[in-house]
Amino acid sequence: MDNLRQKIFTLPNKNQVMVSPFQHGKFIFALLLALVSTRHALGQVEATQLLAISATGGQRGSSFELQTIHGNHLVEIDSLVFSDPAIKGQLATSDPRPFSEDRIPKHGHFSVTIPEQVTSGRYEVRAKGRNGLSNPRAFLVTDYPHETPSSIGHEIDKSTPMALNTFLHAKSTAAAIDFYHLELDQPSMLYVEILAQRLDSRMIPAFKIIDQERHLIGNSRGADGVDVSWNSKEPLQAGKYTLQLNDFIYRGGVEFHYQLVASVQPVPNLMGDIDPKDGQLPDVWSTRAVTQRVQNQNGGLGEEQTTQKQVNAPTVTEPVSLPYVGAHHFGKASKSQIYEFDAQKGQVIAVEVAADRLGQPCDGRILIQRIETQETAATKLHDVTNFDDSQVISDGAMNLFSKDPMGLFTAPEAARYRVSVRDLDRGNTLGSKKWFIVRIGPPEPTFELVAYRPHAHSDLNQSQPTGTRLFRGGTEIIRLIVMRKDGWTGPIKVRCEDLPEGVSAPEITIAANQNVAQIALTASENAIAASSPFRLIGRDKDGTIEKQAYATVVQWGKGNGRDYIQTRQTDTLWVTVSDLDEIPLAVSFGNDTVVDVKKGESIKIPVKLQRKDGGKAAVTARARLFPPGIKAADLTIAAENNEGEIEIKTEAAAATGTYSLWLQVETKIKIKPNPEAVQRAQSYRDHLGSLLEDPSQNSQQDAIKAAASEADKILEAAKNASKDKELTVFLSTNTATLRVIDP
Repeated sequence: MDNLRQKIFTLPNKNQVMVSPFQHGKFIFALLLALVSTRHALGQVEATQLLAISATGGQRGSSFELQTIHGNHLVEIDSLVFSDPAIKGQLATSDPRPFSEDRIPKHGHFSVTIPEQVTSGRYEVRAKGRNGLSNPRAFLVTDYPHETPSSIGHEIDKSTPMALNTFLHAKSTAAAIDFYHLELDQPSMLYVEILAQRLDSRMIPAFKIIDQERHLIGNSRGADGVDVSWNSKEPLQAGKYTLQLNDFIYRGGVEFHYQLVASVQPVPNLMGDIDPKDGQLPDVWSTRAVTQRVQNQNGGLGEEQTTQKQVNAPTVTEPVSLPYVGAHHFGKASKSQIYEFDAQKGQVIAVEVAADRLGQPCDGRILIQRIETQETAATKLHDVTNFDDSQVISDGAMNLFSKDPMGLFTAPEAARYRVSVRDLDRGNTLGSKKWFIVRIGPPEPTFELVAYRPHAHSDLNQSQPTGTRLFRGGTEIIRLIVMRKDGWTGPIKVRCEDLPEGVSAPEITIAANQNVAQIALTASENAIAASSPFRLIGRDKDGTIEKQAYATVVQWGKGNGRDYIQTRQTDTLWVTVSDLDEIPLAVSFGNDTVVDVKKGESIKIPVKLQRKDGGKAAVTARARLFPPGIKAADLTIAAENNEGEIEIKTEAAAATGTYSLWLQVETKIKIKPNPEAVQRAQSYRDHLGSLLEDPSQNSQQDAIKAAASEADKILEAAKNASKDKELTVFLSTNTATLRVIDP
């Protein structure tokens, strides 16, 4: 999961979902990271998909034009939804058509205003239109101005000038290098920051800086989930400096956008305070989780302790008292950071390192040894155990994995023990002064939940960014992944909160032997139009542990030279109900009762179809993500039938417990893409027709006829665009509850 770079201190990175730049996102002492974007494969009812925007941020207290939105199914994009509602996007309009007073909306073109009171930091923006609400994209607010050069030089002698303390917006060009130059009027330190993957770009930055004599004085490159930061080690002389920038594998286009900023002071200061706040993405996409955990652990790290340990490397060996949480730097040499403590025989101790989940290019390893002191000989060290990469949890598309080590060990006898932490990635290309958080202490058995909206398709390789467009009578699925920590086991009840009126989601159970499950959001037949964030809450059977799921998204699918899915943490999950559309086919799986089945036996559960115009094709229903020991063969319901039964088989070794099951339905449906556009065009044409018949308008007959001729073209185009469209779709059913019992 070195993709998502989003992590939770229990989540991961790359085809991972690490919650922190979920392209290097990392969340709390769990992790998440991974998803990818393919371009547009059929699989679900067409929902707005946002791939890139022409302006990925701006200065506080400024307004600017956002003229281009890139993606799929971008029909009549009329609003932008920012994670901070104070940031506004006003839809642009053009002059009315002849003989009309209504201004014409310029869909996808906005005037964006960032009030002065908005805190600098990373936010998110979604596009909303006829096809629902899109997936989010990152949006950076800073204290300093933003500019978009009219052109970029691709030769060193034709470099583009850039000012200090200004964020330049650009996109890499395929098979080309971007050249910029800046002037230092006096000897100065120089700090350069390239923001790409932190802003949902596919770009892997490669950077060089050249002095006036054309000597290379510095270079750096990013990696999957890692952007570029560079600073001079000492003040540079006054003069002209050239910055060379390109995608590491020379890709280009709108999906490879970046922001470039240079300053004579540390660049992060230009961005203001990016601490986690409501509606904001955390500093390193997943630091929120780590920070929260550190603060909650035994009173947390005090400001003085945190600063001291991050700035000054600790001694090689450090005695600690349990429980211990500390922030440290990996040393430049290959030596380990060592922590020693006393433990009693049989004492269970949890050891955990967070670095990869914090966006640090690290590959940590933990070695635990028992110390034996001898009066007449040197101290002996006895290996007890070691921990490397964390557990890997995957649904096939999102993988939760981290390079961060963690685990439990039981002290074999009363003695002094040593924990050695080493970074196996000794390279300096991706950064220096890499820091980490270490936790040593009693186990804290718990769980974390990661939630995302999967792309509906039978082929997990088709995963891609997915928006929300819930038809009346239809269902959308939210995928849940469980990370069990410090030995915690048990079933989890999950409920939805804050759903809009007309949308329901029955509580589900994630069994003790399950790590992946789904919850279905269903809109009623008369649900009103709504767009709302909502929450998923998980709790154990006793209600002593209750956790809100971390919201995540697919950032990019496979393609453009990267054979993995990238994901990251997002601000929240959203659902958008369309009152303009009715699902042509609704599928009901089971009923509201709990169905009991004995181990080793089978049971048949009914599947019923509610067909409407556009939903008359044959249906194939498939079991998806069933728990171990529970299986079902595919069920096909012919076009002339409306019901069937799917046989659920349990193995003798199946675990007892309550399970929430669901089916994926493959079928063909027909929809009308945008009949409202036809109605509007027809209304305008009818208005012109009435003017042609109005004697009082005789003096304007020629102008009216010309307008009517243009209106006919508009009407014909709208009709063509709104013809019935047949889609192969993969719909989800509601969940049915199965209880496996002993014979």
